[in-house]
Parts: sequence; C-alpha cells; structure tokens
Amino acid sequence: MKIAVLGAGLMGPAIAMDCINSDEVEEVLLIDIDRERLNKAAAKLGNPQKLKTRVQDVTDRQGLVEALRGYDVAGIALLRWLNVDAMWGAIEAGVNAVDLSGPAEKDWAEINGAAEKTGVTIIPGCGVEPGLTEMLAAYGMDMLDSVEAVDIWCGGIPQDPKPPLDYKIVFGGPYLPLRPGMVKVIEDGEVRYVKRYTLGDPICFEGIDRVLECFYDGFPDTLYEVEKFKGVKRCTEKTVRYPGYCEKVNFLDQCGLLSREPIEFKGQKIVPFEVFSKIIYPKVRLEEGEKDITVLRVIVEGVKDGCQTRYTFDMVDRYDDERGITSMAKTTSYTAAIVARMLGRGDVSEKGLVPPVRVIRGDLFRRLRRELAERGVSIKQTVTTKREIS
Repeated sequence: MKIAVLGAGLMGPAIAMDCINSDEVEEVLLIDIDRERLNKAAAKLGNPQKLKTRVQDVTDRQGLVEALRGYDVAGIALLRWLNVDAMWGAIEAGVNAVDLSGPAEKDWAEINGAAEKTGVTIIPGCGVEPGLTEMLAAYGMDMLDSVEAVDIWCGGIPQDPKPPLDYKIVFGGPYLPLRPGMVKVIEDGEVRYVKRYTLGDPICFEGIDRVLECFYDGFPDTLYEVEKFKGVKRCTEKTVRYPGYCEKVNFLDQCGLLSREPIEFKGQKIVPFEVFSKIIYPKVRLEEGEKDITVLRVIVEGVKDGCQTRYTFDMVDRYDDERGITSMAKTTSYTAAIVARMLGRGDVSEKGLVPPVRVIRGDLFRRLRRELAERGVSIKQTVTTKREIS
C-alpha cells in the first residue's frame, strides 16, 4: 500500500517511520508546507528509499488533491485549524484517512455526508487522546454486562520539569493547550458542567516518583457510540500535570492573559492569548533531545456475571532514546499508523466520518494493542472483582 502523511512536525515523521518500517507499505509520501522541515524530517528518518517528500500547502485544495491521488491512505498530523482542509482534500482525492484530532462539531455533518457519498472512510481522533483512551474505555465496556462508571486520565509531561509551568508542548504547534471554560461530566447519571481547571484527586503512576495533579477536561461524546455507555452513572476525563499547574493556569486566566477577545493597546487591536503565547513559547517548546512521559489510566466499572467488576488500564510510556522519538509521538503516531494500515488493508468497511470507538473494536482493537506492545508501548490491564450481586 501507499501512504501519505500530512505534516512534518512532531507527530507526522513518527507516522511515516512506522509505515516505512512495515512490509505492507511500499511508499510513504511526507507532505509539509516547509521544505526545510521536510528535509530535516527525511534526514532523521535516514532518507530511506520508500520515502518521498513534497512541499504542499493543504489549503490549496487542487494541489493537495493532486498530491494525494494514487495513495491508499492519508495520515493527518496537522495543527487543528488545518485538519478540515486536509479532510476535504482526502475526500476529493478518494483517499481514506486517519486524523490525530478531528473536525469541529459544526463541520462534522457536512464532512460525513461528503465522505459517505464518495466512498471514503475518515477516522478522526485517532491518537492517544483522543483515540486510545476512548478505545480502551470501549474495550472495557464490551467486557462487562452493564456499565456504571468510566473514568479517564491522560497527560503528556516533561521528564525533567522546569519553570515556569513544569510543562512543555509535547504535541506540536506554537500554543499551549489552554482553554478555560466549562466541560462535561456525568454524575449520578446526569450530565453536569464544571470549570475545566478544577482539580481532581491527586494521582500516582508506577515509576514516577511524585504525586501528580489532574484537572477536569470533559469526556468525549464518541463514548455514546458504545451502547452500554448510555446508562452510565459516572463519567469523567481528566488531564494529568505536575503539581501547581492548575493554580498557575487559573492565575493567568484571572489576569485575562488567556482571553481570545481582542483589546485596544496603543491604538491597535491585540489578542491577549496571542501575545502571551508569543512571549512564553520559547520557554515551553520541546527542545531537541528533551525527554517526555505519557501517562494514561482508564477505569471501567460495572457488572459481569453477577459480580461487581472493575477493569483498569495503565500506561506509563517514556521517550525512546534509541530512535530519538518523544513518548507523545510514539503513543499518538503509532496508534494512527497502525489504524491507517487497517484502512489500507480494508479491515474497516464503513464509509464517512467514523470515530475509532465505532470500528476499532474486538479483534481489531486487540491487534492494535498487540502492535503497540511490539513497539514498546505497553498497556497494563488489571481486573478486580469485588463481590457477587444478590
């Protein structure tokens, strides 16, 4: 099969590498708007014979369609505001695609309809989070007779935290993932809303010698794709950081520095968050050789064979010293690359905009876990049975 990868930043080259290393893939095309970035990525990959590169602006629809034609699958590893352009290019080129993020809700129906009409499958949110977290939740739910609670924790953190935030941008782009606002939770079977940077209980992970903090980040609507989820009594998703992160973010928000609303400054309109991002980016960008850790925990509780049962999935993944690949790139991009090859093999037949929890289930999900483990991304599974229900 032939696979195109859109984006040569932190994530795209890892997708390309995993596909290059697959005997199923005969050619990989790496696309980016920046020739220097492409050359750097190709050199780090060793300039293999399978790899081709192309300078292309994804907002140039005609050029992108021409670039993608003839490929079996596209892996979209772009900044979020560019992924919709990439999806439309894939649809017009008749190429299936996986995307690390996903389109805005307002774009979903139109993209889904167009993809169905042209017979294209696009799997959005197919990285570690979104992606692997929901698939693990669905896997746990599938093993229960009924589901009572789903709780998800996930986060990318630097191995060696440094001020000012003890955090580095591990996914890519020039912006910190700071989005003040309200997020959804389910409590006592009811959907409720809490402030995003509200602290949850402290959390510990094996191999990390300090207690971490977490904050509410809303749960993904894609979980409703799982029939057993619809009667759940509790659902939360929390992002994991080093202690003190939420206090600092809430301070910045209270100062107005995270606002996206323009203000007047010396006769000009400026956006506080844009100015803040420009100032802080040099302090929070992930420098070459800096190491990161990705942590994940998914707990699914319910009833199985008359007993109260809990499935716990834990992952602590670290920077790959041998290949020089960040943990976030491994866990995100390997997931996307493995699912991309599933599309290329025809393992997924449904057309349209298809969330991974709908189609990467059962044997396909077990294969995904197995292939991730072969690449050193190991997820520990624990089953706890409490008591028989009378």
